[in-house]
Amino acid sequence: MTSVYAAENLQAGFVPMVYGYYDRANMMESTPEIINHSHPLCEIMYVNEGAMSIETEEGVHRVGTGQFIWIDAGVRHWDLRFNNGLCSMMNIEYQYEAGEALAPELGRLVREDRALGALFEQQPRVLTLTDRNQVIFQLMKSIIPMADSTNEQSRHLCSLLCTQVMLEMARLRSLNQPAEMTANRYITDALDILNSSYAEPLTASDVAERLHIHPSYLHRLFREYTSRTMKEHLQRIRIRRAQELLTGTRKSIQEIADEVGFGSTQQFQQLFRRIVGVRPMDYRKQHQEKE
Repeated sequence: MTSVYAAENLQAGFVPMVYGYYDRANMMESTPEIINHSHPLCEIMYVNEGAMSIETEEGVHRVGTGQFIWIDAGVRHWDLRFNNGLCSMMNIEYQYEAGEALAPELGRLVREDRALGALFEQQPRVLTLTDRNQVIFQLMKSIIPMADSTNEQSRHLCSLLCTQVMLEMARLRSLNQPAEMTANRYITDALDILNSSYAEPLTASDVAERLHIHPSYLHRLFREYTSRTMKEHLQRIRIRRAQELLTGTRKSIQEIADEVGFGSTQQFQQLFRRIVGVRPMDYRKQHQEKE
């Protein structure tokens, strides 16, 4: 999966092409929270109203009204959550490729635009930014209906607007918005502990002690950013790892339960069924049949 920063994208003639898009008034009705994937397209999720959070390899990212998250191609993301119920969002997915379009080629812009050049020099894989003057909002509102057209002129205009999105995104990042950096660091560090030590008998107090902060403060931060308690999130990590072991190994249910940190096989099976919807053995059979 080619990152936007890949050298091939800086070749002559490479421009953005939009392949995925939506504008949904109520994400709760149309989008599953249990996603766990990566894809070869860069993705922008823009929150029109409400709030959401999503987890990537870099941590949990909370996005509120008038904010957006940009995820580079190939970055795995999962656990999409809609905080406080209603969430209205827009989305576009795009990649750079060789083609004739009205948009200036990426390589030239990286050389000539200071903010975009800095972005490509530092190469962040995930960005969460505030759309200060609603420029990104207006651009995405124009892109989405045009992306559905087979008309060549609309396709060229769509590419041009997507280029403007990249330039504005780089400009916003250059303003160096300090949005909740300390809180984000605590959440990221807590997630690192949960992801690396999930097989241990961890508690929220254990995690807070390792981070040298008060447990109630960490609990409040974690719930605000992820809409879950640390115990619930730890359970999800264990179940996700169990799914990998069920489909990738021949280990018994008891062995898997022990390996991912459950005290008993019965507890593991009950929680697996509650989260995934089927028993562990049935989950394994379903995936064997697909193969």
